[in-house]
Amino acid sequence: MGNLKHYIKALSSGESYYTLKVKLTYICNFLAAFHLLLTVAFFLTEIYPMMIYCAFSVFFFAVYIRGCIRKEQFGFSVLVSIFEVLFCSFAATFCVGIEAGFSVYNFALIVACFYLSFVIEKFRSKESIPFFLSLFSALLYVIGYIIDNVNGPMYALPNEHWVHAFHVANYVVSFAVMIIFNFLFVWEIKSNQNILETQNDKLTEMAHIDPLTHLMNRRSMNTHLQQSMDALRSSGKRFSLVLCDIDDFKKVNDTYGHDAGDLVLVNVADIISQNMRSGDVVCRWGGEEILILIHAPLETATNAAERIRQMIAEKVTYYEGQAIQVTMTFGIAESIPGYKIEHLVQQADDKLYIGKKNGKNIVVF
Repeated sequence: MGNLKHYIKALSSGESYYTLKVKLTYICNFLAAFHLLLTVAFFLTEIYPMMIYCAFSVFFFAVYIRGCIRKEQFGFSVLVSIFEVLFCSFAATFCVGIEAGFSVYNFALIVACFYLSFVIEKFRSKESIPFFLSLFSALLYVIGYIIDNVNGPMYALPNEHWVHAFHVANYVVSFAVMIIFNFLFVWEIKSNQNILETQNDKLTEMAHIDPLTHLMNRRSMNTHLQQSMDALRSSGKRFSLVLCDIDDFKKVNDTYGHDAGDLVLVNVADIISQNMRSGDVVCRWGGEEILILIHAPLETATNAAERIRQMIAEKVTYYEGQAIQVTMTFGIAESIPGYKIEHLVQQADDKLYIGKKNGKNIVVF
């Protein structure tokens, strides 16, 4: 029962999704089964022309339309099926009268027409198709009503019980069809919303995340830097910037190739990001440079940088059987009220430059 509730919830929220082929196959199976029931009903009531027609329709849906759906001839399958149901409704009304309720399927088809024109790609840009199909359906209803009032039904049902049975059954099925197609419409819209949200999330990630290292990119970091500067002005909360650069990275690329260099960069990024506290931010600032925003004073940032420096120096990256070791130099600047972000980044860059000039593999603060 729990699984059923979860499944129904997933359907109603649009999280569960069926392909168009599967949905049309279900509709086709329903139409075949429904015409089979009509075949039996018309046999029992001795309305043999409708019995023969419905028996033919069973094979029509079960064999021909199913075959068209398998070949993905969706537009043709839907149009032919709609016209068949319209003709069946009109013919049944003509044969047994409007009191039997077959004409109510004309209204159910209006809902179905708009849903199917929404899900079938070739119909989406042709808003006139469901409109004219609905108009044609309404016209057939009016014609059937007039003919029945003028001439009466062609065949009389055995008794009033059959009239009531047909009437109730047809209305129940028609309302069920309208409810189901409305549910499917909502389901389809929510499914499309889920797909759109997923695509938007991916686009957002592409806009803010470096694809190689999966660190934030420079644009995202600028937002965090501005927020930290605003917090400094409003509450005096200090932060530190750590700018670090892989030593002799060009030599790694020249010696082992750019793929090896990318692997080294990814490993370095992983070490840094895994050793940051919650709330601290790491980004790929450019090339082999990584900028770290630490929401703490200089001393805390220096200790973190030193710990990471040692881990990177000890890390061995293996590429095609070759062991590669690199080091990293760190420059640290602490936030100063009144300074612009650009000035703080430049301070960290100046410290990094000093470290590069003094042997590399060092933390300068």
